[in-house]
Amino acid sequence: MKNKLGMILIIVLLVVLLILFAVGFTFLYKAMNKPEEPQVNEIVVEQTLPLSDIINFPIGDPIVTNLLEGPDQKRHVIKLSVSLGINNSKKVSKEAGKLVPTLEAQKSVIKDIIIGVCRSKTFEELNQTDARAVLKQEILLKLQEAFETQLIVEAYIDEIFID
Repeated sequence: MKNKLGMILIIVLLVVLLILFAVGFTFLYKAMNKPEEPQVNEIVVEQTLPLSDIINFPIGDPIVTNLLEGPDQKRHVIKLSVSLGINNSKKVSKEAGKLVPTLEAQKSVIKDIIIGVCRSKTFEELNQTDARAVLKQEILLKLQEAFETQLIVEAYIDEIFID
């Protein structure tokens, strides 16, 4: 009788250990294969130029474009006016003097780049706390890349409306 009771106790313990192992393995597997959470974009803004060294370059009429369709499956639009800040400090004033006419002649390219950035964003992304800063930074980086210059030092959003 004691022998049978001992065998039953061993079997119960083995089953419990097996169940605990299975549960632990399941949690570990889920934790390792957890989908990555969206990264929060950190924007570090360093304004080393005094405002007196920055030329404000407006690009014209407000831009209206569709946003990327998000989880709500609804169509949304954004309307924004953008101006660019151009470094016109004494060190680079000659280069800035050449860049401004180039930008003036390429306003349609600038608008196209801004539209491209906006159309890659969803309504939900643009309603995040840091969305305006992220949008400005992305526009700035795309313009610096397109015009191959670091003289464009800021993208100012004069007005923004999202619906």
